Amino acid sequence: RPPATAMPPTLPPDPVLGENLLPNPSFEGGHYLQNNVAELQLPEGWRADYQESPTGFGGQTWDIYVRPEIRVLSMAALPPQEHSLYIFDGSQTVKIFKDTGAVSARLMTDVDLQPGTYVLEVPFFADVFESISNGQKFAPSDPNSGEAMLFAGNTGTGWIANTYNTRNVLKHTFTLDTAQRITVGAGFRGRYAIQNNGWFVDNVSLRRWQ
Repeated sequence: RPPATAMPPTLPPDPVLGENLLPNPSFEGGHYLQNNVAELQLPEGWRADYQESPTGFGGQTWDIYVRPEIRVLSMAALPPQEHSLYIFDGSQTVKIFKDTGAVSARLMTDVDLQPGTYVLEVPFFADVFESISNGQKFAPSDPNSGEAMLFAGNTGTGWIANTYNTRNVLKHTFTLDTAQRITVGAGFRGRYAIQNNGWFVDNVSLRRWQ
C-alpha cells in the first residue's frame, strides 16, 4: 500500500474537521490487561508497546528502558483536586508512568481511513519530575528528559520535549492517497531513571479535513 505522504500538508488557520474517528477516544469504556500483565491496564480499543533496551543516553546500569506501568484511572481513583489536571473529558484518563526508571512506550490503535488529510491531536499532562518535597514537584534540569511524539503509519512528529508539570497538546497532520488501515498513536519517553516519568493522556482525536 502506498505510504502516507511524507511532508505534512498545510492547513488553513481554522480548518473545518470532521467527526472523531478514534475508538474510545476519551477512554470512557472498559479496560483489559494486555498479555495478562497486571501493570499493563489498557483502555478498550487500544494497545501499547515499549522498549526494554539501553537508552543510548548513558552507560550506567540504570540507563535501560524498563516496562512502564499503565492504568485507566477514574475520578474515584484520583483526589478531587487532580480531576481537572489529569482528566480532560468525561470521567477517566490513562496514566503511563514509571517511578525511578527510564521508559519509552507507545499508546496506539488501528483505524480504517479513506483518502484525505487528517489531523491527529493528543493532549497529555507531563507528570515528569526529578524529585518531590512537601508535595512540590521539581522538574528535570534537562529540557529533553521527558518527550512525546505522534505517529500515523510511517509518518510522525519525531520526539518533542515536554513542558513539565502542565498540559501539553501535540498535533500531527498527514495525507493518505488510498483507503487503508493504519496505526496511529502517541509515544512517551523518559530518558533517565528520575523520580517519576509519567504522562496522563485523555480526549485524543483523529479528524478528517473537510
